[in-house]
Amino acid sequence: MSYDADRGKVEPIHAKYFMAVMLGPGSEDCPFMVDLEAELGPIECRSPEYDFSSFSTYYDEEMGRPVRKHFLVFQEPKPMERLIETKLFAERLQDRYAVVREGSRARRVNLDPGYRTPWSVVLSTVKNHAHRIYLGKGVFAELTLIFRNGGYQPLPWTYPDYSSGPAHRFLSDVRSSYMRQLK
Repeated sequence: MSYDADRGKVEPIHAKYFMAVMLGPGSEDCPFMVDLEAELGPIECRSPEYDFSSFSTYYDEEMGRPVRKHFLVFQEPKPMERLIETKLFAERLQDRYAVVREGSRARRVNLDPGYRTPWSVVLSTVKNHAHRIYLGKGVFAELTLIFRNGGYQPLPWTYPDYSSGPAHRFLSDVRSSYMRQLK
């Protein structure tokens, strides 16, 4: 961060963006990765995949069971205010690859962008709730994890899978890489 002595303004650092990717059965051929890299740049790393349905059945009816989830981390840090456009892009991409099943629209892929700073993990959503902050254009931000005392601390609203050991280990590795990038 920098301090402007004339205006007293602190310029925020760029954040490390990631995409939480959920896939239902039969969505392996969905070519969304090409679109993500075209929009957000090269992917730095990918987390191991896990069974999201074991944490929540929220998406099972729409996407099929089991819903699998992994994280993609993008190489270049970007301005935090880009979260709005990134979420809107993800929403359009989900719509592009949706299918009609039994008369209703069903997503083949669910894309939830977020970013991490040295101190926090922030998610984006289009759903309002008391703990979410409106950013604009229908997009809200949610502080999901804070990094304190050498580890992640969940908050009362943190999703169960983000509170799990595998997610913390992966996000800690991403944090270490990001901290080296900032130097």
